[in-house]
Amino acid sequence: MKTKMLFYSILSVVLMQVFVGGAIAVPTAPQNIPVGVLISLSGFDSNIGHQAKAGYEIAAEEINRTGGIFVKEYGKKIPLEIVVQDMESSPTKAVSRMEWLYTAKKVLAYVGTTMVATTGTGVAEKNKIPTIVVASPRQIHHDRGLKYWFSPTAKTPDNARIIFDSFESTIPVEKRPKTLAMFQEQADFGIEQAESLTKEAVQRGYRIVAHEKYSQMSKDLSPMILSAKNAGAEAVLSCPVTPDAMLMMRQMKELDYNPKMIVLIRGAEDLAWGKALGPIGDYVIMNSWHHGVRYPGVDKLNAVHQSKFGRPADMQTGPGYASIQILAAAIEKAGTLDTAKIRDAIAATDMMTVVGNIRFRPNGTTIDPCPAVVQWVAGSQKLVWPKEFRETPLVYPIPPWKER
Repeated sequence: MKTKMLFYSILSVVLMQVFVGGAIAVPTAPQNIPVGVLISLSGFDSNIGHQAKAGYEIAAEEINRTGGIFVKEYGKKIPLEIVVQDMESSPTKAVSRMEWLYTAKKVLAYVGTTMVATTGTGVAEKNKIPTIVVASPRQIHHDRGLKYWFSPTAKTPDNARIIFDSFESTIPVEKRPKTLAMFQEQADFGIEQAESLTKEAVQRGYRIVAHEKYSQMSKDLSPMILSAKNAGAEAVLSCPVTPDAMLMMRQMKELDYNPKMIVLIRGAEDLAWGKALGPIGDYVIMNSWHHGVRYPGVDKLNAVHQSKFGRPADMQTGPGYASIQILAAAIEKAGTLDTAKIRDAIAATDMMTVVGNIRFRPNGTTIDPCPAVVQWVAGSQKLVWPKEFRETPLVYPIPPWKER
């Protein structure tokens, strides 16, 4: 009898702890949801880092203005905490910063740019932390069977397809460039992008009459420019870092090489391009997100960015903002702060963002990346494709140097 009375006493205490005021007690909610932001705010990669940082912060501010993200497990909204780490344009520091965020800040997700992809894939997988990376176009990172690695932006095969689609849907067949020059940077991204561009060009029937290779941060690019000029290449395709891209343009002018089209993926994204080069930098095209795309939420993002920085959102600001949109939706869908379940919710994403509708393949790449193509015209970035978004037509063929 005493044993039964003791059992019922313990049971009553347990039930009182479980039921409070007739409702099931919920676990104590954390004060915030920590998200590690890995970007370069110093060094050669800092331009991209600052652009993305603005997107992460604006999105988090917007979410926190209404209390945060609703997490069913706790029955309430919890604010996001954006914990920024400067990678200093160093792949090695990217790894140490990721580990610090995991151990010291207990982050539930990573978001970031460039250098994270160079060295951080293993860290994300080891720590089982879902990671959303922008400004990281290499396909190879997604072909390694990674489970926690996602990107809402175009990869190297996407870049090649978008570039060729843009001018083939704009320029009549008889006027298109038929001979191409490929200037291949001898670094991982440059090699991979050149391979994708070459494959796409050959499949579509173009002839590559000059395929020149050069080292990053070269002092002289004139030999390969003369090779392309002498071979009669009507268009130049390349994926240089910005200093090489600027040298490339200056030396093409000096050597009076007048291709009908110049495509510099990555190289012409720097906001300082127009100011640094003036007319020399005009008419270069690239593909990237642009503030003129008419997806839901872009106008609002532009308005906030304008109030903060005096201009519409930058190229990497939109993808950064979208990363937080995706993460917030996944946490709410998961209903928990369990990182494995958040990862599964990200993998199942099907939502409209400021970079378009995002759905991921099993390898973490997005099925329909934003197809925007941008051309520098009169010192500013103009959205020229796709047609439903464009603010000005593609300039083709570009004027020869003597007419600028």
